[in-house]
This record gives sequence, structure tokens and C-alpha cells, in this order.
Amino acid sequence: MTARKIDFYLTTLGAADQQGLIAQASELALIQRALTEIIPPRLSIYCTVGRISKGNLTLYTTNGAIAAKLKQISPSLLLKFQKKNIEVTAIRVAVQAHNPFAFVDKKIDKDLTIGPLGLNNLSQLAAGLPPSPLKTAVESLLKKQITQTTLTPPTI
Repeated sequence: MTARKIDFYLTTLGAADQQGLIAQASELALIQRALTEIIPPRLSIYCTVGRISKGNLTLYTTNGAIAAKLKQISPSLLLKFQKKNIEVTAIRVAVQAHNPFAFVDKKIDKDLTIGPLGLNNLSQLAAGLPPSPLKTAVESLLKKQITQTTLTPPTI
């Protein structure tokens, strides 16, 4: 048996009244794929396509910072959608706090460490700073990095 896309079965089995729904779902899937191609990967994991109506596209994000960035780059997104022959005339960005479709890779932040040269430079910076909140913050960062590198076994 040959493998077929789900669209084949939906259009074959679907009733006439469901064809509009199937067409809209296909359009949203196409726009979602295009969106993940045209925005930076770090942003794409936090946003999803919501609805398109008369050329007005709604994007849902997980927080306000991502929404602000998407609003900032929305003029270039419109141009990129047009280059892909997707009819989008306006982009609306909305925050959806608990977006079940957003994939957040929490491991990314846990693996970040400062190298030996960076630790050395931060140590020199902390030694040259007068007593201040900045000096306290740099020393705290150094202390955390040093304990993290001593606790983490080397990878082979």
C-alpha cells in the first residue's frame, strides 16, 4: 500500500460541508510551515498561526517579549509571505499564555557555560570593580560557573 498524505483521506472521506474546514486547515498548515521558515528558529518555537481572515493573520505567542519582537519584524514578515505567494495583508500578534503547541527546549539554557578565558576575564573585572551591586553580581556569576564546571563531569 502506498503512503499518502492525510489530506488525501480527509478529502476522500469528508462530506461536502466539511470541505471548507479541510481547506482552511490545509491553508493554516501551509502558513505555519512558511512561518517557521521565515522567522528565526528561536522565535518559531514560541509562536503558532492562529487564524487568517481576509488577509489578516493572527499569530499566537507564549509571552509579551516574543510578541513585541514579532510586531517589530512584522513588516518584513509581510514581504516574505508575499514572496512565498501567501496572501497576508496584516499581522496581528496575540499572547496566549498557555500555548499547548509551543515547544520549549529547556535543555538549551542548562548547557550554557562560560569558558576558561571568559572566567578569567570576569575574575579580572570583579577584582577591578569597587564594591557595588555590579561587583556582587559578577562574583555571584563566577561562583555559580565555577561550581557548575566542577560538578559537571567531562564528556568524552
